Amino acid sequence: MSDRLVLDASVVVKWFKEGEDHEGQALALRDRILELKVSAVSSEWLLLEVVRAMVRAEFPGEKVEGAYSALREMVSLGFMELVHVGEVLDGAKNVMMNLSLYASDAVYLATAIHAGASLVAADRHLLRNAVRVYAGSKGVKVLSLEEIR
Repeated sequence: MSDRLVLDASVVVKWFKEGEDHEGQALALRDRILELKVSAVSSEWLLLEVVRAMVRAEFPGEKVEGAYSALREMVSLGFMELVHVGEVLDGAKNVMMNLSLYASDAVYLATAIHAGASLVAADRHLLRNAVRVYAGSKGVKVLSLEEIR
């Protein structure tokens, strides 16, 4: 495997919601993960945030359940590693204090720092220059889907 990437829920939800901006890039990234060309890591919160986004978009329950099950299966089969929030709690607190991010966004950035991996996000809060500079000071890149090669 070449790249090690931490995935934000804003990227993964595009795997399940048709018509999203940059859906093609998100699906291509998913395919690279399933082909074991990319090592995917995320916070365990990812699963719940994808469910929340789909429920909020009024997806039928069976589609939400299907997405949740697909993500759980990716984890159980070793296509994605989930980091427990407790492992990055102090780091997330530091991110929140330095960048005034929401807790979930701070957890993803702290997970990337913890894993020594680039963070891939489609969330405007995480793609701000201040976040990129902070992440860079910790040896981590924050990338948009357009920046993934």
